Amino acid sequence: MSLLAEISHLLTDRSITRLADRLVTLTEEERAELTGQLPGLVKKVRLPDEPLDATMLLLTGAGVITGPAAAVTWMTGRDVTRRWAAPIDVALVCRVVATRPPEWRRDVAVRLAQRIRRPGDRIAPLAVALLRASGVAPPEHDPLVAAWLSEPGVADDPLTPVLLPRIFDADGAGRALRDERLEPEPTHWLATAVRELPREQALDGCVSRFLRGGDPQDLRFFVRLHTILDPTPAESAPRVRDYLRLLPSAPGPVAELAAAQVRRALPLDHADLVEAVEALTFRPEAKLAAVGLRWTDQTIRATPEHAGDFVTALTMAYAHTSFDVRNRAAELTLKHAGLFMAHAEAFLGAIPELPAGLGAALATRFGGEVPVEDLLERKEFPPLPEPPEPEPFPEPSIVPSGLDEWIRLERWLAAFVAGIHADRAELRRELTPYVEQQSYYRQVDARRTSPDAWQTTLAAELVSPGSVPVLPPLGPERFWEGESYSTQVLAVTRGAEIAPPEQTYRGITISFGHPERGHYLDDDAPVRSIAITWTSDEGPSTAEARENGEQVPYRNGWVSLTGAPVDEAVARAAEMRWNRFHDDEERHADVGEAMPDFTLDGVYERMAELGVHPARIEAMRAGGPVPPPGDDEPCVAVTVMYFPARQRSFQPDPLPEAEEWRRQHLLPHPNMISPLHDFLLHRYAEILDALRAGTLPPVLLATPTWLRGHLDPAVLVDRLESCAAAGREPLEADLAQALLRLPRGDHPAEAARAAAIGSAAARQVAAWLAGEGMPDPECGATWPQTAEAGGGRLTPVLKATPTGVRLIDEVALRQPFEWTDDEKGGAMGAWPTMVPSHREVVAVNFLPFTLRTYWSPCVGQREVSRMVAADGLLGEATATIVAYLLGAEPSQTIPLVLRMAARGDLPAETMGRQLALLIRNTWLETRPVVTALTDLAEAGGHHEVWRMLRAMLPGLLGEGRRITVPQAELVAFATDVARWTGARGEIPVIAEFAKSRRTIRFVHECKRLHAQLTGTSVPSTGAGSDPTGTTSTGLGC
Repeated sequence: MSLLAEISHLLTDRSITRLADRLVTLTEEERAELTGQLPGLVKKVRLPDEPLDATMLLLTGAGVITGPAAAVTWMTGRDVTRRWAAPIDVALVCRVVATRPPEWRRDVAVRLAQRIRRPGDRIAPLAVALLRASGVAPPEHDPLVAAWLSEPGVADDPLTPVLLPRIFDADGAGRALRDERLEPEPTHWLATAVRELPREQALDGCVSRFLRGGDPQDLRFFVRLHTILDPTPAESAPRVRDYLRLLPSAPGPVAELAAAQVRRALPLDHADLVEAVEALTFRPEAKLAAVGLRWTDQTIRATPEHAGDFVTALTMAYAHTSFDVRNRAAELTLKHAGLFMAHAEAFLGAIPELPAGLGAALATRFGGEVPVEDLLERKEFPPLPEPPEPEPFPEPSIVPSGLDEWIRLERWLAAFVAGIHADRAELRRELTPYVEQQSYYRQVDARRTSPDAWQTTLAAELVSPGSVPVLPPLGPERFWEGESYSTQVLAVTRGAEIAPPEQTYRGITISFGHPERGHYLDDDAPVRSIAITWTSDEGPSTAEARENGEQVPYRNGWVSLTGAPVDEAVARAAEMRWNRFHDDEERHADVGEAMPDFTLDGVYERMAELGVHPARIEAMRAGGPVPPPGDDEPCVAVTVMYFPARQRSFQPDPLPEAEEWRRQHLLPHPNMISPLHDFLLHRYAEILDALRAGTLPPVLLATPTWLRGHLDPAVLVDRLESCAAAGREPLEADLAQALLRLPRGDHPAEAARAAAIGSAAARQVAAWLAGEGMPDPECGATWPQTAEAGGGRLTPVLKATPTGVRLIDEVALRQPFEWTDDEKGGAMGAWPTMVPSHREVVAVNFLPFTLRTYWSPCVGQREVSRMVAADGLLGEATATIVAYLLGAEPSQTIPLVLRMAARGDLPAETMGRQLALLIRNTWLETRPVVTALTDLAEAGGHHEVWRMLRAMLPGLLGEGRRITVPQAELVAFATDVARWTGARGEIPVIAEFAKSRRTIRFVHECKRLHAQLTGTSVPSTGAGSDPTGTTSTGLGC
């Protein structure tokens, strides 16, 4: 075999280890022979749908190409750097590179390192490994430093002395080190930097890196390194000017570190101290601003004559976003007011930045005008919109229109049934082009869950009767029972015959495609059992296979199932097969995999327990030669019983009538489809049955007369009369849908007309019209008691009084499941118009699709708007949905809420309680909800907003709940809304917090709200409305 053919064979075999073994033996003459032919060779052996392994390409380039530049170009080619390629075997490539000349290796290592663009480059680990192995000096290249830091550290790394000092200057180094931790003990790179770098160099490097700036996560490592170095006051003093430069604008953690170092260097030059205080009070972090105010207080007490130098810092703090900082600054001003009288004008000019309560105290002390709060009671709001008038439903039509999908579906169904009665031939002519265009659609899915698919099916059955196949009864099903294995591992005397297991059992098998109810037939293929035996002395390469005592052809773990020799190509093709249970492949399989890796794993573990040397076990795993056993090593006999796959037959039991009907109509199990979607599909299915049987009525009863989904009772009676005149009974699901679309209340005149018709359907309609219709079901939603934020699953509740109408009781009013999947939520836009007089039923069905997920359908504004425009009681379910959408999509939901308020049926109190639950149990947050409520109030819904807030506050601020800054903002907003609406009436939870003597903002806001609701005055220490946020992380109360 020629050299080219040999390398080609190794590439074709995908044998990485054998390819590496051959490449390390190449001579320079052989490399020169292969270099020119390498591109063509790789192109020849590459499969169209399976690129060559990246490691094989790297091995080939590293072992063959003679020029360093060309080798690096090859090693960084597209086939090697594919994003989804398998990981590179760096050790194997380094083994091949080690056989090349030293100068070649150094040149390749440097060139490859310079090709790194980011730490995650696929070539980065190899470049780092080659630099270590070659001993060459690493090039000046920032991505190389980041890539080296991203790799696991090695002991005595020769690159450390050169690359570690570069971490302070290399872009990307901080990002690569961002996950280093101090606790519970310093991680690798922190410990290495402390150990390897001189202390002065490390401190100077950290400070210089801070001065360069950057994102907090890029500086995180250097902050932690500086922390672990913990410089002494003597070490901080020479760098104090640099620390001062960091105070105004460095990221928070860096500024905190710098402030701590400045404090250690105290006392400072007075000018430097004033500069530091002004920088700290300017920062948005309340913690740092408080440090500046504390230094101010300490300095003024120590040197009163310099108090005037801190006026700028104090007045700057008046405008801070944190209430506590503003409060502390005002207190310090009052505390040292005697020293500030010469600067009274500056303080009086800054008073507007303070809440009215604090500003009044300062104005009194410095002789200025006492500020008052804005008179928000006179705020003007736009009026609520006028409720829209109901619109009539358009005429039926087969032709698609630009209207909503549910309207198109209803119009098509009505026109289809009426057209068959009026002129079947004309309707067939109109639908023929549509059927020809959509002919493929009926074959797309094994289930028929889409209304469009049902339209195509009905049209096809009309145009070509019998073209929609009727499923045959359930008959025997042939399936493949998968192959299985059992093993026996025993210590034996060397040379003794290996006894087969006394009993063999077929292991767990995998069967596909048969139902749970039924029985197996007697035409199963016989169970075959093939014993593969070998010992630990020779390894699995010498195994023999026997079936019923007769030897069976066997090779490299594959056994013949036909008696023919096992050809290597056949075994390789079988090994590459990805689907082991495809019927055709199994039926015509010539070989079987008798000893897969997962079976041998247990064998090797047992061998180790019996005393076989680990090195010999590893050799067996690798499939290579097995070293001879040691003198004291036992002989272990292995028997693997292989049971090939076989065909079996299964006869399902006859299904119950309802399940068989679903199977015939390709409808999913009720557990796998939403109730209202299921009810809609029943209407289509019964029309198909009636079309086949020739029993279609002349008109559908359930076509709505109004766009909200309602059906005029007089029109329903007219349609019943048409059916009676034609001698046809209405369809069951159509009649049930018509009943659900009737307006609420009794309709005696129409009931009398219906009773006079005399048909069974008319009598049922007459009884419904004479009574109150369907009783309101018990609807609602429950949250788990222990749900954490983002993890609460909302459970719908639907308990209906039986109506006596089978499809209403068993299908339409079935309780929805709390979970969703891809098949649930179909035709969601039609649900509100299917039960227009009981919109809370629709809301319960919407609940599983309310909390947004990426992989499931979600209820949107269009569906909810259609639901709330209908009729019926509104309760927990509707309130939950509207509350969630108000927090998640406020701009689109506010008009909907205003329309509900204009109709007078907005469940505002229930929405408030649900908003509290949504904030506690889902990903909704307080601040976006406050923003949404603010916009709703500004749009004219301020009275409704107050009703929501009054119910929401106890749920968020109850006993045992942690008080946060956004909640302080919520209470401040509630105070404003209470003043806009003139609300009165104590809220117990707010009254309890108002009794607190703490000075945090939350308590001040509770006192203000309590005073507004009870008509009392705010205590003199209280603060006014604080429209700004705060950046602190939360306050306990």
